[in-house]
Amino acid sequence: MKKFGLPFVRSIFVCTQKRPDGHPIPCCANRGGMALRMELKEMVKNQGKDKEVKVFTSGCLGACDHGPVAVQYPDGEYLLGITQDDLPEIFEDLMKD
Repeated sequence: MKKFGLPFVRSIFVCTQKRPDGHPIPCCANRGGMALRMELKEMVKNQGKDKEVKVFTSGCLGACDHGPVAVQYPDGEYLLGITQDDLPEIFEDLMKD
């Protein structure tokens, strides 16, 4: 195993978990998680920050009833119930030094 520091300053993991149709537990995929992730990733890329800020796909982050869900680092923030309207604020948080 090799260990080394991360090559980026900030990261966010956006849940895109897809459960089978009819599953009793909701999932972020059915609540727009993938589209939110893709738009946020595009916002970062358009700012030219895609080498410093990474927008990752994630499996279940454990707050299915409150999705879409994301976890942001290094702040260690748990973001619940993300909507399209939240993306500008999330983007600004990712851009801070």
